[in-house]
Amino acid sequence: MHNEPQPQLHHQPQPSGQPSADWQTPDFTVVDTALEVTAYSLREK
Repeated sequence: MHNEPQPQLHHQPQPSGQPSADWQTPDFTVVDTALEVTAYSLREK
């Protein structure tokens, strides 16, 4: 089918100041950050 490599689906936190991978859109970054905040909030309860 497709011979192109697929992006990794598991979460890899990136150091601050480092650009995200080319396939990551700003929208993806915002959603990813929102998921991190949600997970943190649930963990703190």
